[in-house]
Amino acid sequence: RLMASGPRVGLAEIMLPARQPGSSIMPGKVNPVMPEVINQIAFQVIGNDHTICLASEAGQLELNVMEPVLVFNLLQS
Repeated sequence: RLMASGPRVGLAEIMLPARQPGSSIMPGKVNPVMPEVINQIAFQVIGNDHTICLASEAGQLELNVMEPVLVFNLLQS
C-alpha cells in the first residue's frame, strides 16, 4: 500500500489502475482497492483454516459435534 501511495508523495513504485475515485483533497491519488481486497480474502481464508483445525481437534473419537462448523468453513473457503 505504501508503494502505491501517490503520484507526488510516497514511494509510487507500483502503478495501480483506478478502481474508485480518489480523494478530493489529493487529486490524482489512487486508492489501493485491489490490494485491500486481496488482504481481506487472505485473512478470511486463514481464519477459516484455523477454525477447521480447531474444530477437527475438538472432535472426540468418531463423534465430532464440530462437524457443522468444520464443513461450513471448508465450503466458505
